[in-house]
Amino acid sequence: MKGHLYKVTLEHLEDAKGQAIDNSRLAFETRNHDDIFKIVEMIKVKMDLEEADAMAFAVGLKLFGEVMLNNRDVELFKQFKPHMTDFMKQLKKQ
Repeated sequence: MKGHLYKVTLEHLEDAKGQAIDNSRLAFETRNHDDIFKIVEMIKVKMDLEEADAMAFAVGLKLFGEVMLNNRDVELFKQFKPHMTDFMKQLKKQ
């Protein structure tokens, strides 16, 4: 598969009550057709979001979008595709 290869790591630091969490971590490698770092920078410039929100939004959107593309035959993704297309058009207009 072509595309940029990323390693994504997510560490759970605190629970909803603010209690520290130890040894709760997800890590995986994934590919994406876009340079996610460039997308993050564009989102930071285009949208009035806090930096952490801009990063979370851009990374989440790109990871989700790539999964949709790679699994376009999944019925739920088929149903959501027109909405995602509209959303991406609006985002690119920002």
